[in-house]
Amino acid sequence: MASLKVRDVAARLNVTEKTVYKWLTQGLIPATKLGRTWVVTEAALETVLATPGSESGTSSSTPSYSQPGSRDARIPRRVGQPSEDSVVSPETQELDTLNRIGAIAEGAIRTGIEDVLLPRSGSFETKRAIGQALEEARGEVLLHGIGLREFFGDIDYTPVLRRMMIEDRDISVRALLVHPLSDFARARAVAEIGEQFVDESSFRAGPLFSDSWRSLNVISSLRRTAHEGKNSSLDVRFADHWPSVYLLMTESCCFVETYHFGKPDSDLDGSSIDGLVPILKLSSESHYYRVLRNHFEYVWGGSNPYISVQTLEQVADTVKVNI
Repeated sequence: MASLKVRDVAARLNVTEKTVYKWLTQGLIPATKLGRTWVVTEAALETVLATPGSESGTSSSTPSYSQPGSRDARIPRRVGQPSEDSVVSPETQELDTLNRIGAIAEGAIRTGIEDVLLPRSGSFETKRAIGQALEEARGEVLLHGIGLREFFGDIDYTPVLRRMMIEDRDISVRALLVHPLSDFARARAVAEIGEQFVDESSFRAGPLFSDSWRSLNVISSLRRTAHEGKNSSLDVRFADHWPSVYLLMTESCCFVETYHFGKPDSDLDGSSIDGLVPILKLSSESHYYRVLRNHFEYVWGGSNPYISVQTLEQVADTVKVNI
């Protein structure tokens, strides 16, 4: 029986020779390879053309594709195999990618997501976006997290907050943090550092408690500066609960990141609580923004008898910090 060359097969299937070689390698076209040469018989090609799923269902001048206009309209079907095993052509892959991008964008717009930022850990662009939103904020600013070291640890955004207080801007900052001696703080220390921090003295000597102690001193300094002015203010409360999210909320937008006890097994160091997952930037008009706002206010208010909330003075007295 007569054999066909690759260029002949390409012409019959109306695709490029490169595509034919790929389909031959993947077994989509029955053929025999002699050295470097593929041998395709007329009968084998007719089998491909007649595979159920083609437009005519019989031999034609086009290969076996799904129905025109469908999502996989240019996916050749493997003879004897279901369409799920099909190989997508480059053109279809590009179209599929564009469709997926469009669907993601449409969903983001509907739910008020303005941007998806890279994880805070190691992303300068993400930190810059958050810092810019804080710098431009007016009115009320809400901060929610574990210790928020970047806001109260003399790094990243602390200079912005200090500038706000010194310039006596029309700004009211409220921060909801985790009590540094709470059960959750100890649970985080165990997850990140090891079980040796279960012991009280070891825990107090560990990095988490040390960071909290330094943050309390920064908070105290910022609040004293705010009290010297008339327009700016800073209030901080501490809760014994799982905070669930890292949050920076202004009157125009919100940045939110979920907290978690999981990190990739390949990671040898770094936090297992924060900074490893993408951050969403939300519009203040979105339902998600309002849910997070209500979440903050609920915990801040201390109405839940199972969530202990303490003031800055109470916590400072507990950890021996002069305010």
